Amino acid sequence: MKKSLSAVLITFAVAANLVLAIPTSSAAVKNSLTITYQQTPESKVQKWSLKCQPTAGTMKNAKGACKLLLAISNPFKKADPAEMCAEIFESAEVATVKGTWKGKKVSARFAKNNSCEISRWKTLNFLVQGVKTA
Repeated sequence: MKKSLSAVLITFAVAANLVLAIPTSSAAVKNSLTITYQQTPESKVQKWSLKCQPTAGTMKNAKGACKLLLAISNPFKKADPAEMCAEIFESAEVATVKGTWKGKKVSARFAKNNSCEISRWKTLNFLVQGVKTA
């Protein structure tokens, strides 16, 4: 009886440790970004932060930005190199987004130097504070 009770206790202890080691689906995924913006090469670089789930950071309307960003399946994807882009120069504005999004590292640059890049910019223009939307 002592041996079977000991075996049951050991089995229970091992099982409990295994359950603790399994990641849960409710574990928070890291969403922490730093955004920079420069209107012209001569302009001062502006910088702010955004964290989602839970919402935090120095960005204006962080809650709204997180909601919009979470609704986009792959917000920081680069333009498809095979896509034909019209050579349109809209402005010298440049923005960068760096950090972690949905557990993956992000390092994206946004500019307005051709139609594909302008489209990417417009998709995420809510991340760039102070920029008027068309």
